[in-house]
Amino acid sequence: MQTTKPRIIYVYDALCGWCYGFSPVIRRLYQTRSDEFDFDVLSGGMMAGDRARPIAELRTFIEQAYRTVEDHTGVQFSEYYLTDILQSDTYISDSEKPGMAMTLFKAVLPDRAIEFAGILQHALYRKGLDLNVDANYGPLVEPFGIDPDEYVAHLSDSAIKRQTWAEFDLVANYGINGFPSVILDNGSKLFLIARGYLSYEQFEQNITRALESV
Repeated sequence: MQTTKPRIIYVYDALCGWCYGFSPVIRRLYQTRSDEFDFDVLSGGMMAGDRARPIAELRTFIEQAYRTVEDHTGVQFSEYYLTDILQSDTYISDSEKPGMAMTLFKAVLPDRAIEFAGILQHALYRKGLDLNVDANYGPLVEPFGIDPDEYVAHLSDSAIKRQTWAEFDLVANYGINGFPSVILDNGSKLFLIARGYLSYEQFEQNITRALESV
């Protein structure tokens, strides 16, 4: 007899536009079915290390792609992002710091990681905040009851960086190289229930099929 709940593992990257589009879907599942599932978030490191790039190199692609994300998902990219971030000549698209922010957050409030993933993406795509800047994270964690100064003080700890890169490696070992992805872990088997954006209805159908196949 299974004594633990199945686990939903949300594999995302804070800089992933399609993950931003998927955030209302995963949030809805978290809000409505937390009694059935445990939830975890893994950061994918999409733009970390030698994959980090000046946003100027990505600008033409993003200027086309963000409209597709808006049309398919209903989310909106604000003028703050489109101007302050996308048109910047100095901004670097680097997944490391938001990945470290998630690692540190999970060390304090692991059960609310889904919420924090959405907060990070809202900060970037709606508020136009630079997620490379440590100080920008303080106001994001304060509503969760986390001391913002203490959080920021530990954000660049070497242990947090090591854990974050270990998480990037774990995602790669799962064979996941596209985001968002979602895995259902029933305790004995892993099911890939989302690869790329899905509507909530499609997502629920995949969950049902995975559970019925056990």
